[in-house]
Amino acid sequence: MSVKASTVLSAILLLTVAGNVSAQIPVKGAFICNYTGKSGTSPDVVCSPTTTSNAHAQKVVDRILKPIGLMRNFKIIECTNTENCFATVMKGQRFIVYDAAFMQSIEEETETDWSAISIMAHEIGHHLQGHTIDGTGGQPQKELEADKFSGFVLHQMGASLDESMVAVRALGDEHATTTHPAKPARLEAVRKGWLEAEAMYPKSGMTNRPALASAPRPVTSPVAAAPSPVVAVPRPAAIAPSRVAATGRTTVGRATVGCVSGDCEDGKGTFVYPTRERYAGEFEEGDKHGVGTEYYADGKVKYKGNFRDNLRSDYGVYYYRNGDRFEGWFQKNIPNGKGSYYFADGDRVTGTFKNGQPTADCILAH
Repeated sequence: MSVKASTVLSAILLLTVAGNVSAQIPVKGAFICNYTGKSGTSPDVVCSPTTTSNAHAQKVVDRILKPIGLMRNFKIIECTNTENCFATVMKGQRFIVYDAAFMQSIEEETETDWSAISIMAHEIGHHLQGHTIDGTGGQPQKELEADKFSGFVLHQMGASLDESMVAVRALGDEHATTTHPAKPARLEAVRKGWLEAEAMYPKSGMTNRPALASAPRPVTSPVAAAPSPVVAVPRPAAIAPSRVAATGRTTVGRATVGCVSGDCEDGKGTFVYPTRERYAGEFEEGDKHGVGTEYYADGKVKYKGNFRDNLRSDYGVYYYRNGDRFEGWFQKNIPNGKGSYYFADGDRVTGTFKNGQPTADCILAH
């Protein structure tokens, strides 16, 4: 287990509310999304919203939010004997309500702290995607979106794909309910989120230029695409390129994640990812399909061109963070066909590219 994971685990195990929590006052909640979907404590009853926020729990939540550049805009309180973790809104205030004993028991059952962390990330996903304030109640699609969010975030925190799935494997129901999908669908959603993060921010790292990473899929998509190989367009050995800094991120307060405008299923829309990168363009069956533009978190254009089945395809232009760009033909997300790689200093490589690499017929021009 990593030092980072152990630190978060210690914080979760120390989740105790400052002040007297034994006197719990039932309060009507406007809406509650609970992790397991199982019956127990009434979903309309939570602890008093006046309970002081737990400093340890706040640190855990802040560590979850840090990799995606967001600030906490909700209160965290403990509610014992609920055997669950909830996201809710009461009197206009956002809350995450947890049972510390439940969180500890799931960590012990799975023998890893990532289970408790993923549960917290799932509930945070409900808030960030507006599930608790849209007035539509509990829905299976909301749970899949929150599961996908948790998979994305856990990748950014350093969890493996298996570690990201451990909570759903332990707590997911084999059968779907009116509010929660069956376990296989939830596992698939977590997998999609993790793979999207891996495609955008590969764990393997690179030594030269940034990869033409595979396109992330919107949460509304029913099927996930495997990430494309990480490839970089190398410059000839005589000209050593400088290493490129990682994608910038924007710190936001009340952020919106997911489909923020239009139709992200079959039409034109704008979809914002947890990293604050976004896509604006055409969708088909939840996939990027047609003409569209991808943006970095700071609003600068990342790619502009055509997409097929969620991948960059046909003609397009990819803009690197260091000022380089590739103009030409794409297939399965990477340069394949005629094109030109323009370096920021004015040099360019022109010719045929295969699987992201220049072929022998490419010419370097100064």
